[in-house]
Amino acid sequence: MSDSHDPKNLLPLSPPVYHVLLALGGEAMHGYGIMQAFGEKTSGEDALLPGTLYATIARMVDADLIEELPDPEPRSSDKRRRYYRVTEFGRTVALAESDRIHRLLTVARREQLAPGASATPR
Repeated sequence: MSDSHDPKNLLPLSPPVYHVLLALGGEAMHGYGIMQAFGEKTSGEDALLPGTLYATIARMVDADLIEELPDPEPRSSDKRRRYYRVTEFGRTVALAESDRIHRLLTVARREQLAPGASATPR
């Protein structure tokens, strides 16, 4: 694996990049669908805003984290709509970021600085 495709070189991910990867999961979606899915998956606690989303999507396509797909509805009324899905490399990067966050959360819990922290004194 070349250095440019080593997931660790991209970590930590910016929140918008990680949020897009989480929103897409294993599905293909257009930008507005990504915003809606992320809001639903976080029960409305977090949001992706359009200005941030579309700039993030462009960077993620360039980094091979997501790819643009042909319109699954070629007769749709909105020709500007673009569909995206996570690439295999994007999935690998998302897993690496999730693992990194899990390790940090484990430390935070041990230090009683996160939900689920043990009440046992150190």
